[in-house]
Amino acid sequence: MDKISLSIEELIYCFYSEGYFEQGNALKQVYFGELDDEKMDLLLQISTRSLLSKDLLIYKNHKFILVEELAEVISLLNYSDQSIKASRHGEEGGEESVSFHFNGKTVLQHSLLYDEQVHVFEIVSAEIAGEIISGFYRLSNQSGGSGFELSQAEFEQMLDSLEDNQKLFGLPVMDGEKQHFYQTLKTTNGQLNTLLFMEFTEQKEPVAKNVVLFTNDRKNNWIIEKNEDAFYVNQCDSSKVDLIIKENVIESLEKVPYGK
Repeated sequence: MDKISLSIEELIYCFYSEGYFEQGNALKQVYFGELDDEKMDLLLQISTRSLLSKDLLIYKNHKFILVEELAEVISLLNYSDQSIKASRHGEEGGEESVSFHFNGKTVLQHSLLYDEQVHVFEIVSAEIAGEIISGFYRLSNQSGGSGFELSQAEFEQMLDSLEDNQKLFGLPVMDGEKQHFYQTLKTTNGQLNTLLFMEFTEQKEPVAKNVVLFTNDRKNNWIIEKNEDAFYVNQCDSSKVDLIIKENVIESLEKVPYGK
C-alpha cells in the first residue's frame, strides 16, 4: 500500500462511510464542535469529491465506496490488537507524535501533520517501525555504556532540582554516566518523551500496558525504563528499541490467535 494522506474532514467521512459513527462523531466534536449540521454536511460533500479525485473512493451501484486499501486503514484505526504511540516535545512547542497499530502481521504507521489537520497512513514492517521510532527519539547509532539504576526518590530528586535551586544542595555527588545523564536533563529542562504501549479489551477500550521514557536532546538520547520501584537508565541504540517492541508487542501477538 502506498502512503495515504487524509484531511481531518476526509477522515471523518471515512469513519462514517464504514459505519463507525462513534469515532466519526468524536472527531467532529474535537475539530468542528460548533459547526452546525448543514455546514458539516457541506464539508462531507467536499470530502467526497476530494477522495474521488485521489482515487480513494469509487462510485458503484449508486453508492460511494472506499477503495480496499483505505477501508483496511479505517478498520485498523477502529480496532487493532495493540498500538504504540511515540510522543515528543516539539522544538517550537507543542507535541509531535507517530503511532503504530498492530493487527496480526499488519503494522499501520499513523503520522499527524500540520497541527493534526492531515493524517498520513502507511503499512510498514515491525523492523521499519523500530527504525522510525529510533530516529524519532534521536538515539545513538552505537550502543552506549553499561547503564545504571535510580530509585524513584533519586529520579524525582534530580527532576525537582531543575526547578528549585535550593534542592541542588541535597543532590548526592554524581560522576560517570549518572553525571552525564543529569547534564542532559539540565540541558533539556527536564523534558521527557514517552513511548506508550497499549492493548485493547474486548470492548475495544485502550489499556496502557507499558511506558518507556526518553530524554529530549538533539542527539544521543537516554532511555529510562521502570522496573518495579527502580528506573534503569542507559544511552542506547536502535537495537534496544527493537527489543522493547519485541517484548511488548510482537511476542504478545504471537501468543494470541489473529483477530482476538
